[in-house]
Amino acid sequence: MGTLMPDSPFLPNLSVVIPTHNTRELTLEAVASVKAEAPPDTEIVVVDDGSSDGTSQALAERWPEVVVLRNETPAGFSVSANRGLAQARARIVLLLNSDAALTPGSLLPMFDAFESDDRLGIAGAALQYPDGSPQWSGGCFPSLPWLFALTSGIAVFAGALPFYRRFKKPGSPGDGPVDWVTGAAMALRRQVWDDLGPLDEHYRFYGQDLDLCRKASRAGWKIALIPQFVVTHHHGATIGSSDGTTGPANPEHLWSDILRFVEINDGPRSASRARRVMQIGARLRLGATALVTPFGSQRTREARQVRRTLYRKAADALRVGNSKLET
Repeated sequence: MGTLMPDSPFLPNLSVVIPTHNTRELTLEAVASVKAEAPPDTEIVVVDDGSSDGTSQALAERWPEVVVLRNETPAGFSVSANRGLAQARARIVLLLNSDAALTPGSLLPMFDAFESDDRLGIAGAALQYPDGSPQWSGGCFPSLPWLFALTSGIAVFAGALPFYRRFKKPGSPGDGPVDWVTGAAMALRRQVWDDLGPLDEHYRFYGQDLDLCRKASRAGWKIALIPQFVVTHHHGATIGSSDGTTGPANPEHLWSDILRFVEINDGPRSASRARRVMQIGARLRLGATALVTPFGSQRTREARQVRRTLYRKAADALRVGNSKLET
């Protein structure tokens, strides 16, 4: 598909692409928020990834003008997102999770950001939980200390400390630039997609947003988090029923996808170092979990045992990744 001309009278200014799998009510909420906040000519494309909960039928009954693309069998987030992004025709395309919703007045700051800087390629939203508290929405590309903090659980522990949150607020990178923004609510110029897409479909669930932002940055585009572009996100609702989920994230998929990002973008040697650091962190996390598992109520002990099993499975996946990286 060629680059779309910005002055074409036949193209909407905004296309919104929403991949979904068995999240009917949240998808309806997401579309309703777009209908309430977006310009009248906004194109909405929902990609139903083999849902069995009647998502497509509900959309057709309520908003027949919404474009619904259906995968008869589930193909995964990246495949679904790529299908919707390829369908979208607008100059600005917003990739929106099915468990996310625009807040009142959120789109104008996003449009203003693109209008004021023609080198802005990707703009991310400031995500918030339904109670209004902030989520991580962007940041720097993964470093070795960050990878250790991720797998060891130090980041989670630190985030629970009140004094830490006074100085390090999630979703608030300050006035400095960000390397990446989350794909839960990511707006991009159509030219970025035409030049650098599609999303890498080898990522299982995470990492596509980091990967696209890295490609865009290397191509000379700016990446920005727009603080006034606020989106409510039911973090983890899109994967909450999947096997291997602990809290809002699946550690096996998350750790493996982040390692894959390092391998693709920094090479096998960097990925091998990253894997070793992540394995050290994972061992510490497993050891700490083993120490605390016997304590607390029966329900607490059972929950800790489930988490420990999931972390061990994620650590095992890193070892499998090791053999793939070094062959």
